[in-house]
Amino acid sequence: MTLNAPFRFCLGLAVLFASTTCAFAGMSGMHPHRAIYEVSLSSVQSGGQLVDIRGKMYFEWKKSCESWTTDHRSVLTYEYADGTSTRINSDFASYETLDGKDLSFSSRRENNGALIEEFRGHAKRAVDAEGDAVYSVPDTLNFKLPKNTFFPMQHTDEILARANKGERFFNAALFDGSDDQGPQLVNVFIGRKADPMKGLKVNKDIDLGLLKSPAHHMRLAFFSAEDDSAAAEYEMDLVALDNGVVSDITVIYDTFTITQKLVALQKVDLPACTENSAYNPSSQ
Repeated sequence: MTLNAPFRFCLGLAVLFASTTCAFAGMSGMHPHRAIYEVSLSSVQSGGQLVDIRGKMYFEWKKSCESWTTDHRSVLTYEYADGTSTRINSDFASYETLDGKDLSFSSRRENNGALIEEFRGHAKRAVDAEGDAVYSVPDTLNFKLPKNTFFPMQHTDEILARANKGERFFNAALFDGSDDQGPQLVNVFIGRKADPMKGLKVNKDIDLGLLKSPAHHMRLAFFSAEDDSAAAEYEMDLVALDNGVVSDITVIYDTFTITQKLVALQKVDLPACTENSAYNPSSQ
């Protein structure tokens, strides 16, 4: 979730925003859904140029008979001390096979309507060998993925599985394809159980049935896989439910902090699949 890739306000989960992002999307026991989050600047270091960030983020997670698909869009306005403002539109879509071995990804960013970044490509992972991420846009970009690198859906599933076992720490490499930075190292601390309703402003657009699942407080720290620096690029505090919903998110950078509050939440239907498909709803 680096600021130069606003998708990652969500996918840093994997991101979760990009990860990260936004919804935790586990491999079993989860319910596909769509959510909208209101984004605001909660704190900023004095003396800097940035004075405000505000906007909305939309996240949709669907399950097909062969894959998980995500659609994440955000519109964020950045305001600066000199009176200028910038409107950043971000779109990210991904297709991850149910076995977690293949990931197709596509992302775009526009600044005041002008395209400033675009990435598309495909990645393959392996448990006992390096994987590969090959971009078609730009076609000169590719990365070697460390052994046992996770893609977003499988990474999140692993976190939630460990939370349900009572484990407190998890560390792994994560790749989502949302930018040109390659894989990240993510340290996860799984905290105490949480109340997902705490601090939530209930409205008619929120399906409260999706907020009845057990939940945990979590802290995620994101590091560059190419940099040996001990400092995290950014961190996240969040409340993650076992059914895949994230009800509250705080993204912490060196000089400012962003909050993401859930304002809409709806179920997405599960697919009807044959017994021979990779996904069989009768086994869920």
